Amino acid sequence: MPSIGPRWPIGGASLVPSGSSAALPSGDTDTEENMSKVLYDIADGVAHVRINRPDVLNAMDHDVFFGLRDAAQRAEADPVVRALVLSGEGRAFSSGLDTSLFAGGIDGGGNPLALDIASLQSCFTAYEETRVPTIAAIRGLALGGGIQLAAACDLRVAGEDAELAVYEIRWGIIPDLGGTQRLPRLIGLGRAKELVFTGRRVGAAEALSWGLVNRVVSPDRVIEEALAWASELAAGPPLALSAAKRLTTSAYDVPLSAGLEREAMINRRLLASDDFREAVVARFEKRSPHFTAR
Repeated sequence: MPSIGPRWPIGGASLVPSGSSAALPSGDTDTEENMSKVLYDIADGVAHVRINRPDVLNAMDHDVFFGLRDAAQRAEADPVVRALVLSGEGRAFSSGLDTSLFAGGIDGGGNPLALDIASLQSCFTAYEETRVPTIAAIRGLALGGGIQLAAACDLRVAGEDAELAVYEIRWGIIPDLGGTQRLPRLIGLGRAKELVFTGRRVGAAEALSWGLVNRVVSPDRVIEEALAWASELAAGPPLALSAAKRLTTSAYDVPLSAGLEREAMINRRLLASDDFREAVVARFEKRSPHFTAR
């Protein structure tokens, strides 16, 4: 696909907001290596965000976390972007948290990572809250933080080689990056408890049958499938897609009556939009609509 935007390396201490925990990297670590741990490019209205630590199966350190958040915010702010794909370089989506971050707690003095939990959660929530549809393209492992990052996306494409698990219970902790909250919404309470309580791995076929992933393809087609799906979404009506995303994401958080009221209120606005008029005219003219987000 022809590129309509540059490719940016994202991540590193320079992206950490002021006031963040002292456990975050200092400016002295802001090296070229750190700055390339998350990659970002745009083609045909689709942003592609890639975790770039294949040598450690895309384990997530602080640079990766805040690089991911920066990428989501960049896509949110760019009107050209109408869909987003999130993947990992190499043979894994992500093996989860870089376990070197656990080291601060083994001497009994308290782990500084505990001070960062809310900040780290926000890096994943950015993909749930951005206006555009987000698709996780899962090859190989999606463990711990990896499965929780995928769960924060709207849709998930997995390779036949994918293995997903919430491993935190094996470390004597719980998944705290959305696992106890988003997984029950995706696959139901009983199955979510099974994953969280046991830490067992789920293969692609089982994940598909559970609704944990939406599509399963051969490993060499995962990125292609996700980008093609994102391109379809990017060609759709952006105002309606954004509204649909907000409403469905919050469906479990409001009473049915309140949700129905919000549906009616938002659709009244959409019925007055240029995009709706364009869709009607295009249907009668037997052509594809051209949506302008107005």
